[in-house]
Amino acid sequence: MKWVEYRRRKLERYISAKECGEVDEDLIPLLDLINSLDCFVTTSSCSGRIGVLDMPNFGDKVEAKFLGKWHKPVEFEGVLKVLKEGERVVWLIMYPPILHVACKDSSHAEILMSIANNSGFRRCGVISIKNWVVELTSLERLEVPVAVNGEIIIDEKALRVIVEFANRKLVRGKEKLKRLYLEISRFYHISP
Repeated sequence: MKWVEYRRRKLERYISAKECGEVDEDLIPLLDLINSLDCFVTTSSCSGRIGVLDMPNFGDKVEAKFLGKWHKPVEFEGVLKVLKEGERVVWLIMYPPILHVACKDSSHAEILMSIANNSGFRRCGVISIKNWVVELTSLERLEVPVAVNGEIIIDEKALRVIVEFANRKLVRGKEKLKRLYLEISRFYHISP
């Protein structure tokens, strides 16, 4: 499939997802900017999140269930409330922002990775050469088991510290998204 047709289809999906409220609101300005450039199209994204996940076995995300999910800093009480609902191994997680962007060709993929690196996204790479899909993510991440079989395994003080660190990491990732927006705008001479 040629680039123009591929890009058109992906843009239609993005617009539909945005209209249905399936796109993280704080990510829309950046995605709109990227998608305004003829050399790129976004394929999937997340602005970063904190979650409480009930998992039967380590790494078994297929059978896992989110007990709570937040795309902005969370209050300690909100985390405590949902983690008590867990029945198996409950994890407090913080995932950094992640964007998948298809590029017109390898030179545009290289440009995007360079801009992203300069914005603090240290984990960037081509994950598919079919449409030069680049994954942009950063290093902020946290995964801690906090309950097993319905019993909280760490004390309240430790849990408060972990939630605080998760919030700080989430904010740091979102700041990098803002820097990425500014760097792309500067590189392509677009007024922010």
